[in-house]
Amino acid sequence: MSYTNVSVNISENQQQKLKHALDTKSLVSIRLGYEDLCGRDVLALTNSQVNRMTKAYQDGKGITIKMSKRQVVHNMKIERGILGFLTGLAAKALPFLAKTVLPILTTGALSAVGSTLVQKATNKAMGNGLYLKKG
Repeated sequence: MSYTNVSVNISENQQQKLKHALDTKSLVSIRLGYEDLCGRDVLALTNSQVNRMTKAYQDGKGITIKMSKRQVVHNMKIERGILGFLTGLAAKALPFLAKTVLPILTTGALSAVGSTLVQKATNKAMGNGLYLKKG
């Protein structure tokens, strides 16, 4: 299964809950409020969890994330993971990407494609240059 790293805020109690789930190899549910959907801790989430999280953020609500045993184990392996034992590269915050970076990239890409198409159509219709004929 593939996971996407997402930055969130996880409280000390939730970290203890995750550690207990790892020790006992059991399922765990974590409740994240709206203000916790963007933060310093990294969780590896499935695509459906990321989609639910995005919708919750857009609606201004929190979300409960249910993690399988396998997902809890995987989260221990990621850099800057949920228990803070490892340090390294940080995942980009999902809400920040969804609201700021992605629209800019999309607009820039579309305008570049549009200008290229207009330039090609103009060149095709009018020719690629000006040719002067002697006499």
